[in-house]
Order: sequence, then structure tokens, then C-alpha cells
Amino acid sequence: MLNRAVAKAETKTTENKTQAIISQLTSSTELKSKSAPLSERLQTSLDLNQVLSIYADYMLQRLPVSALQFISDDQIINLVGNYQDQNSEYSVMLYADNEYLGQMVYQFKRTPSYVNKMRLEQMHKHLTFPLRNAIHFSRLRKVAVRDHLTGLGNRALLDETLEHLSARLKRDNSQSHIVMLLDMDGFKAVNDRHGHQQGDEVLKQFGQLLQQQLRDTDRVFRYGGDEFVLILENTQPEQAEEVFLRIRNALNNDIKLATFNIGVSAGSLAMESFHSAQDIIDEADRRLYAAKVAGKGQHLS
Repeated sequence: MLNRAVAKAETKTTENKTQAIISQLTSSTELKSKSAPLSERLQTSLDLNQVLSIYADYMLQRLPVSALQFISDDQIINLVGNYQDQNSEYSVMLYADNEYLGQMVYQFKRTPSYVNKMRLEQMHKHLTFPLRNAIHFSRLRKVAVRDHLTGLGNRALLDETLEHLSARLKRDNSQSHIVMLLDMDGFKAVNDRHGHQQGDEVLKQFGQLLQQQLRDTDRVFRYGGDEFVLILENTQPEQAEEVFLRIRNALNNDIKLATFNIGVSAGSLAMESFHSAQDIIDEADRRLYAAKVAGKGQHLS
């Protein structure tokens, strides 16, 4: 699916529908002697989405583009409008020092003129290296904030997310965000009987199960060991119990995990603007402990 635009550009032969070019800079020194407002703006951030947004805003002021996507090997980022099959598509592959970055896929209501193509080519020259730097930074950040075993967010990303939500609550305390700390009941026995390698597989499977039971707007983190944290944005406290029951039922019905006779307990609370990240985790942990003492397989909020 990620290579949809590439395949589409390769198979179309109608000149008025799709025209693709390769915008390749063989050396980063090519830009050193060139200074333009776009270059200066693009160099103000290493955030990939922000760099692309800066570029899109600048480009829209100069060209009649109706839709724009950036497509790389692992993601599609929609920047402008919605794609319409009847519009003229223009695809540009971007390289920096022979490194493929992805492609910008434009749509115009009419076939772009030669002048507009040349304008795009000049803008791409300013975009290419800031884009490469942002992509590299994004990859490094993903490594830094992801749990190496499950691929979920780690504690560093959890703390950052909680601080961000706390700041939002200070601006608008009408929102309700639930933080839920889960612990796998009986997980120690898995390691003792089957070994740590099997235990790692169970953790990965459980992490996938959590993601499958949540909305796209919810977030999952591995807190450590067999503990996981859920952040349920725009969720009321009474809905947290429904989420927990859905997870517990999915665990009981999971063919792979059911063989290990494991369960899940949880403690949750609604965030308040005065809570620090540590306050939230400490209180969720206290409620999780109370749930385990009460007989496991329970959720206390």
C-alpha cells in the first residue's frame, strides 16, 4: 500500500495524467551558496511533520496544488487536500547524496505547466536536505522512545506524553484522560516453567493484543517487566472499566496466550492538571496493587 503512488506512476502512460521526474542532488554543497526564505524556514525544525508542513504552506502560496502526499518506504503523510481520480497527478522522487527519501505526489486540477514544474524543482532543492535531516532524526527518536522488545512506547515516551497531556489540562480542564496501569497475573510462572525466551514472546503477544483492543487515539506503553500503561484520551472514568473488560476477555480468548494460564489486573485514574507524571504512575500502581490483593483479574479506579 505504501508504494501505491510509485506503482501508479510507473504504469500510467498518459502524458497529461501523470508525469514523474527524479529530483536528485549529488552533493549537499550544492545548497551552500544558495540562500532562500524557504531554506531558512525548513532549517528551523527537525520534526518531520513540521518540516513537511512548512514546505506545503510555502508551496501552496505559489502553486495551484489541490492535493499533496509525502510517501516513503514506511509511511504516508497527507499534507494538502484529498485525492481525486480525475485530477492530474505529478510524482517527484527525492534523493539526497544518492539516498532515496521518498516522493512528493501532487495533484493539480489541470496538467501543471512547464513553469510550475520548474518552480517545484527549485523548491525541492531547498527541501531535500532539511527533509533528509528530519527523516534521520525521526528514525533516531523512534529508537530512543521505543521498547526494544515489544516496539511499544517506553518509559521515556510515557513521561513525555503525560507531561504533554498535563499541560493541555492546564489550558482546558474539561477534558478527561484516563491512565491505566496493567500487570499480567501469573507471568512469573511463564518464565520459571518455559524460560525467558518464551516469556519475551508472551510479552510481545500481549502488547499486540492491547493495541488491537484500543482505538487509534489510545496509546500503549511498556512500563517495565510485565507492566503496561494505557493512555485513553477523551475517555470518562466509567468507560475505563469497559476497556479493561474488553482486554480481559480478549486475553482469555487468545489461543496462544490462554495456554499459559495468565490473567491481567489493572488500576486506573483520571488525570488532573496538578498531577505530575510520577504522581499519576504512583497512584495507578497503588490501585493496581489493591486489585491484586482483592483477588487478581480485577480493575480498580
